[in-house]
Amino acid sequence: MYAETGAAMRTALAELLRQHRVQHRLGHSTAERTEAGKQVRRYRHSVLTWCGQALESVSPMTFVNQPSRRANPFRAVAAGAGASPAGELARSIDVALAGDTAACASGKELTTPTGELHVELWRQVAKAAALAEHDTAPAIAATMTAPQAQAVVADVAAIVQALVVLDQRHSNTPEWHFLKQGGHLGWAALAAALDVSLGQPDYTVDRLGWHPPVKPISGPPRPGILGVLQAEHNLVVKLGSSLPSTINLRYVIDSQRILSHHLTPFADRIDGRLAERWDTRADTYATLQRQFRSVSGLLGTGGGAAAAEGGNAVARLRSLPADTILEPRVLGGFQLLFDQLDQHIADVIEEGITYGAFAQRTRLPRPAETDDLAATIRDQLVTVDRTRNRNLLDTIHALIPHPTRPTTTAGTTRADLCGALIHRPSIRADRSGPVSL
Repeated sequence: MYAETGAAMRTALAELLRQHRVQHRLGHSTAERTEAGKQVRRYRHSVLTWCGQALESVSPMTFVNQPSRRANPFRAVAAGAGASPAGELARSIDVALAGDTAACASGKELTTPTGELHVELWRQVAKAAALAEHDTAPAIAATMTAPQAQAVVADVAAIVQALVVLDQRHSNTPEWHFLKQGGHLGWAALAAALDVSLGQPDYTVDRLGWHPPVKPISGPPRPGILGVLQAEHNLVVKLGSSLPSTINLRYVIDSQRILSHHLTPFADRIDGRLAERWDTRADTYATLQRQFRSVSGLLGTGGGAAAAEGGNAVARLRSLPADTILEPRVLGGFQLLFDQLDQHIADVIEEGITYGAFAQRTRLPRPAETDDLAATIRDQLVTVDRTRNRNLLDTIHALIPHPTRPTTTAGTTRADLCGALIHRPSIRADRSGPVSL
């Protein structure tokens, strides 16, 4: 996830910026310092590569926040005059990468810890940058909003500023090669950071990126309410692994109706609003169960394991003593699972209606006594569509959890890196004379 990889880069860079004398940290001999400098340059190239790739991914969603000047009709417009600060930063990064003779660090260098603390910090930055390539890939960036893309640009600008500062710190490193047009690169990063600060970046971008696959909780049932939570978690995981059949989907719907109804008294002792929300959820699932009673079709063939987990959750909940007190974090865990499951069930039913996978049993009108017709079958299956089944669609829409306003902040690592960029070594006063620098 981008929150983890971005925080790892910023934390290591902030620690590097607080180290002002780096020569004695690279080794004791000239050969050791030369070899350490070459390794640092490879790590630096890896970080710059990620910066360029991240800006290229979010470039369609980046816009200039500075107010445009009124065009002068008597002056020719120079080529590239309307480029955004983010685009100029991306161009400067490409120039720096083209002029860098070092290559990206190998996989062995990224995964093998080094002996020196200074080089180890560079390795951590490069490793986090390599992992962040999955979190800012074009497929992920396509789901970002413009404010989220601005947050990525701000992160890249701060990291590039740190690389420019650290580039000057290694001026005495043997065989050190500076970044090409490092001064222009630093000013471009500063301009991009200032342009982003004029807008409102959305730091919920930290929630995007690669997530580890969720697995069922194996082993024997947990004691008490934890066993119910375990079964509900396994239900969510197993229901998402395969498309359920109609009968298994009914079982899951019925289990959620019973589960919400029996959990409401437990939640009422801690949070009345949550209890009211779960009571409404139980009524919604009861309505959905009645509407789904006459629905059949060929939606899928799975869902048997998920239906069994729903039965386990109901049985374990019914065995709990009525005076059991639940912790608020347990209630929050149930609400999180409920939101995921409600959204998934709504999506499954919506997809089944869209592709005509559901059929509803209807009864034809009785023939009149004067009709000379043979006895026919009055039951008929009709495809469930959006025009004749508005009540079912309304129930599905009521089941979808309401989105809450994201409250993700910039985080402490961004403020820490910003403070490290303007950090200065402490000034010590000489007791026998004036202050010495």
